[in-house]
Amino acid sequence: MVIDTRLLSAAACDANGKTVACDPKTMTADVGAGASLGAFYNVVAPHNLGFPGGSCPTVGISGHVLGGGYGHLARPFGLACDSLLSIDLIDPQGKPVHADAQQNPDLFWACRGGGGGSFGIATGYSFQLHTVASVYVFKMTWSGLSPSRAAAIMKTWAAWAPQAPVQINSHLTITSSGNGTIDLLCGGQSIGTRAQLQHELSHLSSTPRISQMSYTASINYFAGTGGWTYTSAPMKGKSDYVASPMSDAGLAALMNALSKKADVYVICDSYGGTIATPAADATAFAHRKGTLFSMQYATGWSNATQTPQHLADIRAVYAAMRPYVSGQCYVNYCDLDLTDYPTAYWGANLARLKKIKAAFDPDNVFQHAQSIPVA
Repeated sequence: MVIDTRLLSAAACDANGKTVACDPKTMTADVGAGASLGAFYNVVAPHNLGFPGGSCPTVGISGHVLGGGYGHLARPFGLACDSLLSIDLIDPQGKPVHADAQQNPDLFWACRGGGGGSFGIATGYSFQLHTVASVYVFKMTWSGLSPSRAAAIMKTWAAWAPQAPVQINSHLTITSSGNGTIDLLCGGQSIGTRAQLQHELSHLSSTPRISQMSYTASINYFAGTGGWTYTSAPMKGKSDYVASPMSDAGLAALMNALSKKADVYVICDSYGGTIATPAADATAFAHRKGTLFSMQYATGWSNATQTPQHLADIRAVYAAMRPYVSGQCYVNYCDLDLTDYPTAYWGANLARLKKIKAAFDPDNVFQHAQSIPVA
């Protein structure tokens, strides 16, 4: 990717495709495909500019944006792929190809939510940035709840979060206390006013913890201790999308299952807002209007002897939720257990993705265990 030399003073560079260059005047950034989200944030944040990427700074920009890209600025500004202006790739014949809204528009469409590894080798991106000087972060916790009380709080959150003002993004983390009870943490951030946020959070608590901080500080806040350190450890993740209000039976099933599995936790991320503005077929990312929130199931461990138990536990929690969720999943929480991953990840957009795949890579040069099938 060619970077305008006028921007190099704002760039963090090395020789491995990790260049990030920001142009504050146009509020755009050129980003090498090897860059991390953290490197991207570090370059744009000093200009009071933000990017709606995820909360883990060690995550690579490529996997994140190609799968859609959810983060704490998603409800006000959309997904990461919604801020993508163009992408450069190496095609199956080894030739460079550029894709944007005018040039190779089908390929550009597919690269916004179609996942990585199906069309070519990404080498760089251009993104639209957004003005973000400071934010309000918030946190509320509940400990040692009975499954029924935890279900009641989640029901309130689920009714509020997807319908909250667009400035507010929130998540609900559900963990077992290890003794049959449940711990809840509701957190998030807002680019609106403190008064608005205080009023909205009164749906859940009369004493939320609210702090105003710079955008840069909020990145560190959500990354948490050790969040900038690359780690390698066994884990398993699964996901669901909730597209209609979860029934009392569904909420009870979730809490009862988690109360028995201390090694599994669930993070619910609020959707709606600007995520829902594009039509479901406007990009390859299909989970738009009507999606209330996502659910990420996760478990991690350190000893290989623990693998069978952890896999069994997360699969048990996931199985308990089958009657109560949409059956759709987030491609960035890849799950090799899925029997029909293309439909789960891309829904009605699968047919177009397969046609683009067949046209651009008919020999299926770029493939992996869950790549887009050739039509």
